[in-house]
Amino acid sequence: MEQSQLVELIKTLSPKEKEQILHFAELPFFPRSKMKTYVRSLLEICLKHPWQTLERKLEKDEVGPLLFIGQSFVEGKLEKVMVEAHKVIRDFLLAQNYFLEENEFHQVFDFAEIIRSRGLDGRYKGFLARLRKILDDNDKHNNLYFHDQFLLEYAIHNEESFHNQVKGDLNIPNTLDALEMHLHLNRLALLNVYLLQQLAANVTVSESMAIRLEDPNVPERFLEQSPTIKINYAIFKMLKKSSHEPSDIQLLFDLLVAHEKNLGSEQLRGFYTYLRNICALVLISNPEAEGINNTLFGLYKDNLERGYLHYEGKLLPSRYLAISECAAWAGKHEWSLAFIENHKDDIIGENETRDIYRLNLAYYLFGVGQFSECLDNIPATSTNVDYLLAGKRLELKALYELQSDLLPYKLDAFKMFLSRTSHKLLPPARRQMNVEFNNLFYQLMPLIPGDQKHALRFLERVEKRKQTAERRWLLAKAKQLAKKTD
Repeated sequence: MEQSQLVELIKTLSPKEKEQILHFAELPFFPRSKMKTYVRSLLEICLKHPWQTLERKLEKDEVGPLLFIGQSFVEGKLEKVMVEAHKVIRDFLLAQNYFLEENEFHQVFDFAEIIRSRGLDGRYKGFLARLRKILDDNDKHNNLYFHDQFLLEYAIHNEESFHNQVKGDLNIPNTLDALEMHLHLNRLALLNVYLLQQLAANVTVSESMAIRLEDPNVPERFLEQSPTIKINYAIFKMLKKSSHEPSDIQLLFDLLVAHEKNLGSEQLRGFYTYLRNICALVLISNPEAEGINNTLFGLYKDNLERGYLHYEGKLLPSRYLAISECAAWAGKHEWSLAFIENHKDDIIGENETRDIYRLNLAYYLFGVGQFSECLDNIPATSTNVDYLLAGKRLELKALYELQSDLLPYKLDAFKMFLSRTSHKLLPPARRQMNVEFNNLFYQLMPLIPGDQKHALRFLERVEKRKQTAERRWLLAKAKQLAKKTD
C-alpha cells in the first residue's frame, strides 16, 4: 500500500485534517459506490497507521481481512475501496480549500449563479453589487484580481443582455477592458518566464513565439491603471536586452518600492526573483562590480527574512546554490555557513547522501581557503545539471589553488564532457560559457606569479570574453599573478 495514491496523500495530512476527514466520510450527500460501507473502516486503519515508522509497513494482505470480515478473497476488491477512500480525502481537501477566506469572491460568484438559475433575479443583482464591493476593497491587483474582474464584468453584460431594453452599451466596454487587462498581464508574465528560461535552457524559439516576443505594445492607459502590468512590462523590456546595466536594477527596484503597498506577497515574491536575476545578468557583464554583488546579497538576505525565497517552506537547489555563491563573493563567510546549515533540511529534491548540501558546503570551504576539505565535499556527480557543472568547475579551481598534479587530467576530462555530453543538456550560450572557462583555464595553468607580461595578456583575454563561466575568479587570478613579486 505504500506506493498507492491513497497513502501518498494521507502522509501529507495534519492531525486535525485526519480527524475531520473521518467526520466528512459520514456525510450522506456525496455520491458513493457500493463500496462506501467499507470506506470509513479503511480510513480509520490508514489514518491511524504510523507511516513515518519505516519498520511498520501496512500490507494489503493485512488490511483485507480487517475490512472484509468473514468474506472470501476477491481480486481487486480492496483496490476499489482504496479508490473510494481517496475520493473522500480529495473531496475534503477540495472543500477545505474552496471555503478559505481568500476565496470569498468565487464563493459569492458561484452562489450568485445558483440564485440566478433559480429565477431569483432581484437577489442576483444584489450579489453582483456585493461582488463589485469585494473587488473594490481589494487593493492587490494581481492575476487573480483581473480574472475575477473579467468574470464580474461578463456576468453583468449577460444580465443586461438578458433584460435588454435596447439602450446602454450592455457593459461591453467594461468587459473588453477587463478582458484586455487580463490578457496583457498574463501574456507579459508568461513571456517573462519564457525569456528567463531561454537564458538557462536550450529552448527552440518557434515562429509563433518569435512573433509574440516582439514588443507587445501594451496600451498606455493599462500601464497607468495597473502597477502589475507596468512592472511586468518593464521586466519584459529588460530581459529582451542583449546586455544589462546597473541602471536596470535601480529602475526595477524603484518600481517595486513605489508600488509595494499595492502588491500582494506572491507578486512581490515573483518580482523580487526577477530583480535578483537582473542583478545576476548585470554581474555577467560587469563581474567586478562589487557594489552589484553587495546589492544582490542584500536582496537575498532581505528576501530570506521576508519569506520570499521559500516555497511552502522549501528551497529550490538552484536558489540554495545562488545564495551561497553570492554570500561567498560578498565575503560574508560566517553568514554563508549559517545559511547553509540552517536551511539544509529545506532543500527540494535532496538525496540520502546530501549531495546538494555538500556542494554548498564545499563552496563555503573554498571561500575560506580550505581547499582540500572543499574537494572532499564535492559530489562525484549530480542529476541536476547546474550542480554537475558547478561541482566540476569548483573542483578545477580547488585543484589549481592546491597546485595539484591531478589538475591537467581533470581539465581534459571536463573538456571531453563539454564536447560529448553538454549538447544534450545545455543551451548553446551556457555551453559556450563553460567552453570559454575551460579554454581560459588551459591558458591560466602555466602562468607564473610575477610574470606580468603573460599575466596581463591573459587578463586582457578574460576581459574580452564577457560570457565566460567563473569570470570573476579568472579575473581575480589574472590580477593576482600580474602583481610584482618582492
